[in-house]
Amino acid sequence: MKKYSAEELFKIAYSHLQKKDYGKSAGLFEKLVKNYPNNLSILRNLAHCYAYLKEFEKAENCLRKIINIKPDEPFVYQILASTLKDQDKLEEAILVVNEGLKKNLINEKWEIQKNLFFPKIPSNKEEIKKYRQKIEKEIEKILNVNFQKYLDYDKDQIIVPPHVELSYSDWDNLDLNKKNVQAFKKLYKILNQETYAKREIEGKIRIGIISEFFTDHTIGKLYKNLIFSLDKTNFETFIFHSQKTHPGDIFNEFIKKEKEGVLKNEILPVKLSEKINVIKDFELDIIFYPDVGMSIEFYYLALIRLAKYQITTFGHPETTGSKSIDYYLISKNCVNDNTQKHYSEKLLLIEHLPMIYSKPVSKKKLSENDLKRKNIYSCPQTLFKLHPDFDQIIFDILHKDRKAIVYFIKDKNKVWYKKFINRLSRSEKYDSNRIIFLDPLNYHDYLLHLGKASVLLDPIYYGAGNSFFESMLFGTPSVTLPTEHIKSRLVLGAYKQMEIKDPPIAKDIPNYVDLAVNYANRDDIGELKIKYRKAAKEKLFDTKKAGLEFNKVILDLFNLN
Repeated sequence: MKKYSAEELFKIAYSHLQKKDYGKSAGLFEKLVKNYPNNLSILRNLAHCYAYLKEFEKAENCLRKIINIKPDEPFVYQILASTLKDQDKLEEAILVVNEGLKKNLINEKWEIQKNLFFPKIPSNKEEIKKYRQKIEKEIEKILNVNFQKYLDYDKDQIIVPPHVELSYSDWDNLDLNKKNVQAFKKLYKILNQETYAKREIEGKIRIGIISEFFTDHTIGKLYKNLIFSLDKTNFETFIFHSQKTHPGDIFNEFIKKEKEGVLKNEILPVKLSEKINVIKDFELDIIFYPDVGMSIEFYYLALIRLAKYQITTFGHPETTGSKSIDYYLISKNCVNDNTQKHYSEKLLLIEHLPMIYSKPVSKKKLSENDLKRKNIYSCPQTLFKLHPDFDQIIFDILHKDRKAIVYFIKDKNKVWYKKFINRLSRSEKYDSNRIIFLDPLNYHDYLLHLGKASVLLDPIYYGAGNSFFESMLFGTPSVTLPTEHIKSRLVLGAYKQMEIKDPPIAKDIPNYVDLAVNYANRDDIGELKIKYRKAAKEKLFDTKKAGLEFNKVILDLFNLN
């Protein structure tokens, strides 16, 4: 086997890094750092690899070593601050930011950013309240202070908005999200423009659809078929992807649809100013953002009016608070009499869920016994969706059902997993033998797990999306607790669409526990799963009617129907 020089090995490691093969790159840089422990370039690249691999503690160690070797190293303070934030070490992150600001070695946007931190895995409700109040205070400060100059988005002065983390609690975020938008428009001059083409429509409506996630991602799965349903006799459809969009099967479907003449794809440039110019040149009549808030770069883009009408939907199920987004597309089955008051957008109501979900395909089959399992509870959700109030639900289920086993899936971010475990284990009711964390599963084993569960536990305040559709491949019922906010009402809407009789929809938390235990212990759970599966096949999967409604509501906006 050829023995490489240190210089050659560095080049190979760096080439793997450029190809985004972070595992191989990290392995080679680890070999180099043993012989060159104080080489800044090696340490810098190794930290980069660790960050992408979500090995944040290792990344932190590399970055702190760099600072010890060279305290005035540019950029390292902001990278370390981000790494600490990713570990929920927020107070430590703030100290690093302050040190970087003092030495003039950190981007000035961090003066604001440090006060917008919010924990991914809050330790308790008090911590949520503490950081929310801090954010509210900072936003008010921005609104009330006269700044001497604007921040420049295109010079990497990009503030990460806190709206996603804030949405996982049962707060009404309308006023705060409105203020967020006002604050960012005050900070970034580029957001204060209207550049859309006010043209008379002659022929087809020009519709732009913008997302970073038209790939093998929840957003891609939920919305691709809805987009493909747009009738090309009425619409010219333009899909705007991000430079960050990873290739995959779903992305390839978009490429295929372009070859078939259904739509056109455009990958937007990195700079916000260039994005705006590209979109402006398309002279769009309407823009559809499936997921405003999921992507930072497209969150800011959505704050600018670039078409006569701008619509969002369930991809990020909260109000944007922005006057630039006119409508929120949602099913009538997901709303109640109070829903509109929580949204700055006008609710654009259709009968079906605004998605055409392809029936999942499993390479593995369940046995008859698997379908009839009792006492198996599963919550296959990203851990940061789980509010501290949800912990007590788990403990109450374990207390009420002495045979209960509750399953979670470990997050790839080991820090979040450890923090969630620590939160649970602080309670004397925690039982590690009955609360099981599965290692991340491949897709087909994951589907099998959903089918083996007696019942699924829909997170309170911010419910399931993609996982509910996947669970219906086998018909496993989900217990859900809808609040007034759409973010908790997708499962409710799906049950109504499926016309399920007496589904497990809870009135409050005690009722949630009762329903979960009752369903997990039903003697007819196997037969019930068959009913749910049949209803999903007929009324949930591949619902072409949703596409027809989507086409109609857009045509109605332009009085062309």
